Amino acid sequence: MNLFFEEDFDPYLLQRLFYVERYAWLSLSPDMCAVISIDGQFEDVNTHWEGVTGISREDLQGNYLMEHIHFDDRERVLADMQQLITSDIGSTSFSFRFMCKNEKYLKLNWNVIFSPDHNAYFCTVHDPEQDKCTMQLAYRDTLTGLRNRLALEEALPKELTDAEDTDTKVAIVFIDLDGFKEVNDNLGHKAGDTLLVRAARRMNHVVAQHGVTYRQGGDEFIVILPRADRSMAAALAGQLVERLRTHYVIEGDRVNTGASIGIALYPTDGESVESIMDAADKAMYQVKRKGKNNFAFYDKQENA
Repeated sequence: MNLFFEEDFDPYLLQRLFYVERYAWLSLSPDMCAVISIDGQFEDVNTHWEGVTGISREDLQGNYLMEHIHFDDRERVLADMQQLITSDIGSTSFSFRFMCKNEKYLKLNWNVIFSPDHNAYFCTVHDPEQDKCTMQLAYRDTLTGLRNRLALEEALPKELTDAEDTDTKVAIVFIDLDGFKEVNDNLGHKAGDTLLVRAARRMNHVVAQHGVTYRQGGDEFIVILPRADRSMAAALAGQLVERLRTHYVIEGDRVNTGASIGIALYPTDGESVESIMDAADKAMYQVKRKGKNNFAFYDKQENA
């Protein structure tokens, strides 16, 4: 039985399936990706665009591709895209000079297909000058641009070894965003993604040169603070709580969230990667149990 041919099939379900398919493609691709409407407007893009062009995801959405094509390349590019609709060609490839931030042009390689089901173009875009950075992408979170879990798993053992060699401490700061699930459920995955990206920027602004921020996965983040004592970790965690509780405006909606933050100090609270991460995680849940939107240090007695 084919669900799509049932007489009582809900077209909204099909629309949702198309949306989930598009969302997964944008989120998982290691390249710049864009969904462009049949009239040439950027409907959605992933976050890789900002790293290459300097234009944020939010700023690029709603723009028209025509605005970014160098005048001398427009006729050729638009003809190639139109041919996807009027002929049996499944896909096409071309290069053109793309106007980036501050009106600087960068030559980008495009692979484009037109999907009649979505009534839109699906584009993957590559900067040929970025090949040397391909390996670095493996250690970057595709949504937020932060270092990812793989990078964390490589960096943390080195930081602990360095701390042992220099007789210093390392603070592990475990951040869980309060209210993310509600935003995702009520406003959709796109709004949830926007929240994660903007929260990540706030974290980076606070952490700055003191340490490194990683996205553990979902709405969980880790900050490693090398050569940090208890007072420094507390000061930074307090700033993170204040910064992350400030409201966001996402697609016209005012969004209020917060953060539950747990802190563990190496080697006081754990002498291995596993034990120190577990201590930071338990400290975060201490905050969750006491009302969220705060920070706490690992308490061995409380977690006995």
